[in-house]
Amino acid sequence: MKKLSSKPILKRASEILDRDFASPKDIAWAWVTLLQAQQEDSKGGDENHYSRTLEFENWILSLNLPGQQPKEGKPAINDGMVSPEAVKNSARMVFEWPHPYQADAAKTTKKSESKEIFKDSITKPILDAIKDAEGSSDRAVLMGILEAYAKEGKEPFVSVTEEGIEWRGSNWSEGEKLHLLTLKSLNNRLANLKKKGLI
Repeated sequence: MKKLSSKPILKRASEILDRDFASPKDIAWAWVTLLQAQQEDSKGGDENHYSRTLEFENWILSLNLPGQQPKEGKPAINDGMVSPEAVKNSARMVFEWPHPYQADAAKTTKKSESKEIFKDSITKPILDAIKDAEGSSDRAVLMGILEAYAKEGKEPFVSVTEEGIEWRGSNWSEGEKLHLLTLKSLNNRLANLKKKGLI
């Protein structure tokens, strides 16, 4: 996945998700590219990237999101373009959404690597929860501990909702959407931590 995790590719992917409108195919490609770089997920290589992109593209199409609105005096646009922000909002309770690519992050230290571009504020609390659970990886137990952290006001948590636990990404700023930790996304993160040998 070296090619797909190169700086120009990640920058392009981030730019697609920042657009007002993009095709479901482009959004899915950018989503998977950034997510796999964030998770350092090279398993399956290009084939895995392609299958996940196709899966996400089909899911986006199934949302039937409204397309671009016509400008005054112009005919309606029916080119299949949808809003990446609308996709992000819909994905919030179903899939994990990637952090934006930070091109300047690599300049902060000589030892910066691609994984440090995506400084993930949720990883430490999850590892702390595993310690508090005496090494258990039971999702329900860990969610209970993480909910307790959130209620205590520990960073990066904001609140506990019916859907899951809201938390701020490391690059979060006022007015931006919060991330949502659910049993499904926790399961994905635990799998990723196991791949890295952290648990």
